[in-house]
Amino acid sequence: MLRIDWKKVTSQVEKMADIVNEQWIQVQHLEQALHMTEMRAFNIQRKLRVTGCTFLKFVNGVSEKHLPKLLGILDSYFSGGGSTLRSYVSKAEQQFKRFFSGFKKFHHELQGLIRQEMEKNELTAALVNKELVFFVASALITLPILTAWMLLSSKLG
Repeated sequence: MLRIDWKKVTSQVEKMADIVNEQWIQVQHLEQALHMTEMRAFNIQRKLRVTGCTFLKFVNGVSEKHLPKLLGILDSYFSGGGSTLRSYVSKAEQQFKRFFSGFKKFHHELQGLIRQEMEKNELTAALVNKELVFFVASALITLPILTAWMLLSSKLG
């Protein structure tokens, strides 16, 4: 007949339960660390996308660094009537940020489309690189605007 020592079994079960609890806590810590690492990586990727090209660096620098300095200088000169001026400049700044955000999104989408189309053609597939794709996307956006500007200038001038 098999004799079971219940105290020994109970003790082993309690030890195993403690080990399982400790491992569960470690798993939760690892999941939190993974989540934090993913968030940091996402933020770094987002910053790299925004600051990848020189033009976007310039516009970001203007909107984030120089515009607040300019507003501070304007406030010091127009302390009495500056609140009205400040509200106009603030609205213009918000509109500029919305425009620039939309422009960046459209520009990135256009770059993806250009890259995809260039890779389909065997002649242009060898030419595909980040700089060329950026230049072509920029040209596709700016050339129609410049052409319209020149036509309007010649008609009005």
